Amino acid sequence: MSDDFFVREHKKLKILGTDSAYSIEIGDTAIDEGFLRYFPGSALSLFLYLITHMDDNHIIETNPAEISPYLPDNYTLEELNKDLTYLHENGIVDIIPMKNDDNTYQIKINTHIFGRKDNPDSKNNSLKLTSAYYNKQNIRNKILSLSEPSRAELFQAILTFIPPEENILVLEKTITQWLEDFDTKMVKELIRRVDKWLNKYNNPVDKAFPYLTGIIDDWYQKGISSYQELQYFDNLYRETRELAELYGLSKWHNIKPVHMETFNRWLKEDYPLSVDVVKLAIQEAFQRKKDGQPSLQYIEENFIIPWKKNKVRNCNEARELLQKENSYTRTGVKKQSDKKEMREAPSFVYWWDNFSWDFKE
Repeated sequence: MSDDFFVREHKKLKILGTDSAYSIEIGDTAIDEGFLRYFPGSALSLFLYLITHMDDNHIIETNPAEISPYLPDNYTLEELNKDLTYLHENGIVDIIPMKNDDNTYQIKINTHIFGRKDNPDSKNNSLKLTSAYYNKQNIRNKILSLSEPSRAELFQAILTFIPPEENILVLEKTITQWLEDFDTKMVKELIRRVDKWLNKYNNPVDKAFPYLTGIIDDWYQKGISSYQELQYFDNLYRETRELAELYGLSKWHNIKPVHMETFNRWLKEDYPLSVDVVKLAIQEAFQRKKDGQPSLQYIEENFIIPWKKNKVRNCNEARELLQKENSYTRTGVKKQSDKKEMREAPSFVYWWDNFSWDFKE
């Protein structure tokens, strides 16, 4: 910080120039109640300049050329004009062009919109806040372009999915909890996925927030809390999706980590089986268990383990093994040793009582 400025602390933290005639006070409760979320990107820098240079009537007469020297060097006039427009469109300031100078404006700062939670106008303020961000693709794109966005910026990006009729004062604690429970890379990925769902598939914008909360609920259910865990389960899902759908788990939210890990074990661990062979095992299990859904444990003990033990390489070899087993069963000469091997096959513990079935598309 320059020697022209100093920090003085006496119950309050003040940052003042040596000859300051005007200062503002922003309390911690104002920040906690969402003050910063009124200002995406560089708009806060502009607002701080305006509010510290207004007169007693909350008015300042100025133009972009006069303002720009007080702002960061990389802050272009184009960005300044864009931020002025943003503040005006969202009711934070009123801008009136001066008649005698097209480049000079009379700007009135509407400080009354920053209400407290116990203020009867707080609901209207909430509407202003959500309206300021709702469906603002440019805000979302800018935040997604950052390599390491802050939690405040991620909060702003989430606001772009929340319709104005939602009360942000009610949702604030919930969103803050998400930002505490999931790492920033994971939340950024959440925003990217909802953005893709909107744009690539042309889904209605008013469904974006329910879609986002659905993903969040699924993460909680699956116990995924880090970006690394998310990548792990994404890879498992890509590799086992076809098997899950064949088994009847066509909806992502019905697939639990134990399902994906079981399918993955069949494909990769011990003696790996091909996808086609595992699909055959599922199909054969359904044919045998016509009275109901075969459990994954049933498929594993009656098909997967024997086929791995016999090093089955393709569907033809799997069918030959099934025919031999059927012939033993029909003639009643199935060896006791075979039965003993089946009984002694390793058993795996699953939470089958919590299994969700869903055969509907």
